[in-house]
This record gives sequence, structure tokens and C-alpha cells, in this order.
Amino acid sequence: MIMKKISQLTIVLLAACFAVSCSELKDDDHYSNSETVVSNAELKIVSESVEQYLANRSDLSSMNSLLQSQGIFTQLQTKGQLCTILAVTNSHFTQPTENVSYITRSHVSDISMSPANLHDGDRMMMWHGKYVNVTIDELGQKGNIIGHVMFNNANVLEVVKTTNGYVYIIDQMINTPTSLRDYINELGDDYSVFRDMVLASGGREFDRANSKAIGINEQGNTVYDSVFIYTNKFFDDQNFDMNSESLTATMLLFSNKVIEDALDEAHDRLYRWGLERSDSLLKDWILKVAFFRKQYTPTELQTAEEPLSSIFSKVWDTKVQKIDTQNGESLSNGVVYKVNKLILPHNVLIYRLKDYFYLYEYCSDEQKTQYFDATNMTFKSCDTEVSAWTPLAGVWPLHENRVLRYDKNADIDDKEGFTLNFTPIRLNSEGTVEPFLIPPGTYRLAMGFVQYTDLTVKVRLYANAIAAGNLISESEVVLGSNTAYHYDRGTTLPNRHPEGYDASAVRAVGGNSKADNYDTDGGMVTEELTIPDLVGDNSPVRIIIQIDCSDWATKTNIKLHHWCLRPLPFNV
Repeated sequence: MIMKKISQLTIVLLAACFAVSCSELKDDDHYSNSETVVSNAELKIVSESVEQYLANRSDLSSMNSLLQSQGIFTQLQTKGQLCTILAVTNSHFTQPTENVSYITRSHVSDISMSPANLHDGDRMMMWHGKYVNVTIDELGQKGNIIGHVMFNNANVLEVVKTTNGYVYIIDQMINTPTSLRDYINELGDDYSVFRDMVLASGGREFDRANSKAIGINEQGNTVYDSVFIYTNKFFDDQNFDMNSESLTATMLLFSNKVIEDALDEAHDRLYRWGLERSDSLLKDWILKVAFFRKQYTPTELQTAEEPLSSIFSKVWDTKVQKIDTQNGESLSNGVVYKVNKLILPHNVLIYRLKDYFYLYEYCSDEQKTQYFDATNMTFKSCDTEVSAWTPLAGVWPLHENRVLRYDKNADIDDKEGFTLNFTPIRLNSEGTVEPFLIPPGTYRLAMGFVQYTDLTVKVRLYANAIAAGNLISESEVVLGSNTAYHYDRGTTLPNRHPEGYDASAVRAVGGNSKADNYDTDGGMVTEELTIPDLVGDNSPVRIIIQIDCSDWATKTNIKLHHWCLRPLPFNV
């Protein structure tokens, strides 16, 4: 348990004829004198056992009686091992009226913890099955104990080394925080949305082995003093047991109002972008971003250089989100921080933006000229190269590979090449086309063509109009014989399928063997580009994708399938 290093205490043992200087205490040290010896007012050393020492101090009589009544000393004798007792004087003692055994055992540990081995941030397992947290301030880390060391909420007032362990006199009874699971269960109505999301992800099972039979009911069935255990495969699959006292977690807590405000703001942005997103998907991200495997300090949450990654690999940007870092709540296996302001990230609101070149056939003549501005190339046809198919019938919708084909103009020299200035479009609810406006943000650009195109093209992306100052990105793409840009392949790209789609899972249940090729992003064109906020109010932007080739020498036609912008960073 003890991992960190601090300055060791210097213990001076005074005796009648000689003095010995020690750099640290050892648990197997023994002393023959029966009197208490005080060293630097920091440590008392006695030749009595813990039980004897407590019994001989009248100001510890209440604590001693509590330990005696719960059989603590008998159990210590049976175990025959060293221990640490956290004790309070009569003036600080509070007699527990409920959970007496639990509270008593929160003051007893099997670890014999010397002051030299106390380090800030350590945790000590107590007999009630939970940890107490050790907190040491700057003076404490220089070797001072009294008033500078805390166990949970209690300050250390005295330290006593006995023959079988240590007694720390503290200024109040140990208040053991609840576990993360218990904390969530006890959340009030102001946090009901988050609470219910967490609880709905798991279940509760009757623990017969630990439930005591207390009688028989009228139907002849055994009645139990029931004990329940909580199961949650959703979290267990991440090796994150909220009941476990070995967990050191951070949880972000969202009130109903914070969630409601975040959803309202998100839907306002989506409406202005002409997009939709279900609340269930947005809430799913909130649930998955709330839990971290590390116990973060307020400083780490405020000044982290890189975004934090949750146990579900969701990204939490400390520079954007607002957390109440001043009032963190310590739990027995973690810490909770309330979220003051939540902004749902761009890549949560948008999974990907994708559409097809064959929408050319839905355009009026004027729109064809406007949105498909072609030079040295002639429209040939829109053709279905692969009929509509699905990798798993009844689960995933049909997907068609239909392409737009352009031929080389017959009256031009091959070396003149060609240019297509394409404005991405989409079908609206009326079945007509309109420009596909792109929300400002950072994206990856991928595209799909047809295999064996054998052309090298430059792909440039412009914001609003083709002009030098509007150029966003430029990439060269080799459309060769490989399948990298063939329809929906792009097999080297991560995160390339529709939302929620898992090709391996589809194959495992008897789906199509070509499940990997279903409705992907395509081949990489530009790894990262940024669509600017031209107006300054986060309004969506019209873009132009320019496809430029220096000559037609190797091919007399090109077949265009789709374009796809996927927001960065990825959330998986």
C-alpha cells in the first residue's frame, strides 16, 4: 500500500545512561521500560500492548469500552499480529447507535503503520473493509506529525508505539465515506437523470449465501434478512467495479439542470446546422465520459495539458468543461466532482458527414452546372456498380454502390487534364437537392472512387468559394489498382464504419463475409483539416471540393462514389 517517499522522522530515545538516535521506526522494535518516553513531542513509546495502553488511560475509557464490547482485542489476540488503532479521547468520542460494528472496525487496521511510513495520498485498509485516506501537509512531509497528518477527516494529536502496533490519537471519530456505488444509489432527485442512467446500466441480485434466514412466512417460504449484490457488465467489462475498495476513481457528477442545459444548447447548434441527434446518444456519451480510473486532484482537472480519457475512452477537455474543483467529495474508493457547465463536443454531436456524387441525377440543369462545375470532362452516366446489400438482413439497412461517371472531352489533348469543382449536396425532405453545409470544426476527409482508375489527382477543399484565401487543405491522391479508394473500402482507416456498427460482431452471428466493406468512410484524402467559423457564430459553411488532374493520359474516365468528413478527435 505504501508507495511514496517523504522525509524520515528522527526519533531520539532518552534513557537514564545513554541516548540512541534512530532514523525510522521498525515494527519489531521492543522496549523494556514500562514508562512512557516522549521524543520530540511527536512519539510516545511504551512497553505495553495496545490493549494494555488503552486500558491504562482514563481519557480513552470510552474508546476502550467500544473496542472491548465488539471483541476487537480478542480478535487481535487470535490473529496474533501487529495492528494500528485510531482512537479518540472521551471528549471527542461519539457513541455509535447504529452500525456499531462497522463504525468500531473503521478504527482498526491489520497494518502496523509507523509515522515514518505515512505518505500523503496513501490509503490504509481498516477492518470494516474500507480504506482511510492519509493526508499530510507540507510540514508533515518534513517529519512533523501532530496537527499535520490526517486520517480521512480526523487530525492526529498523539502517536504511541506499543509492543504490538501503533495507536494514533485523533480529534474525532473516523467518518468513512461511502463507496462509489453507494454514493450513486443515494443521489437525490436533483441528480436523478444521471443516477438512473448509471443504475439502468446494471442490475441487482439477491445474495443468498450472505443473507440470513429469519423465519418462515404464511406460504411456508423462508424469509431472509436480505443482502443484495450489484452486478454491472457495462462497467465490469472495463474492469471498473464501483463496489471495490481497491478502486481509485474519479467520477464527474451531472445534475439534472446541467444535463438539460447541455442538451438544449446541443439541439440549438444541431438545428442551426440542419442536423439531428437523439438524446439517448448524447446521454450515452455523458454516462461514458463520467468515470476515470485515476483519482484526479483539483489541480490536475484544471491544468491538464491533454484532455482526459475516461474508462470508455471518451475525451474530457478540461479547458472547455467547467467543474467545481473546490468542493470535491472524497469517497472510500474515489472522489466526486460536480460539473457546473457541460458543452457536448463537436464530435459527439456529429458522428460523420457523408454523401454521394450520384445525387447529380437529382439536380436541375442549373444545379448541375452550379454544383458540378466540370472542365474538360463530360457527364456520362450514374450507374449502380454494386446492387443494394446489407451485411445482416433486418438489422442494417441496404447500401448501394452507385457512382457518377465522367468521360474525357473528345476534343481536348490528354495533357490538358481536367478539373471538377464539386459543391457537396444532399437531398432534403422535399426530394430536391441543397448544399450540404458543414459545421465549423476539425475533420478527417475521406473519399470513394472506383478501383483501376489509374489517375493521380489533387484534392483541394475550399470554404465558401474558390479563392487563395479560402483554401483549407490540399492533398495528392493516387487512384491506382489497389482497393484503398474503391467504393467504401479504406481498410487502413480507423473508425470507418457507421455508428454502432461492428463488422466482427456481424460476421460472428452469420452476417456477410464482406462485412468490413459495408458503408465505410472510404480512403484517406486529408488526415486533418479545419472548417473555419466564417461568421463567428458557429454557422455551417458551404464548401467546395476541387478534384484536379494534370492529364488524361492514363485513363479516359473517372467514377466518383462519395465524400466523407468525420469529426476529430475520434470517440470510440
